[in-house]
Formats: sequence, structure tokens, C-alpha cells
Amino acid sequence: MLTDRIIRAVAVLRAGGHHVEEVRGTANVYRVDGRDPVTGPVVLALAIRLGLMDGSRDG
Repeated sequence: MLTDRIIRAVAVLRAGGHHVEEVRGTANVYRVDGRDPVTGPVVLALAIRLGLMDGSRDG
């Protein structure tokens, strides 16, 4: 499920030393390392691009 993968992406980004915070008053919007807010799927894509997760549904 996409939501589970986003939660995992947040966790692996944090474990990789990134500061990830949910934007208050929103659903599925995060700020990574103090940058502009992004949606959950963008957080997932970032974790994949950085090699912290693979792109498969099972990974």
C-alpha cells in the first residue's frame, strides 16, 4: 500500500540523517531538511533516488 511505503520512506530518510517533519494542519505533506513542503509520494521518490529504498513494490 502506498501509505505504508511513504511511512517507511520517512523512517529510512530519518535513519539516513535527514530531518523529516510532517507539516501541521495537512495530510501527507512533509518538509525534508527544512526545504519546501512536499507530498508523501515525493518523499517516497526521494528515498528511492537516494538509494535508501528500491523502486519495487516489495522493496
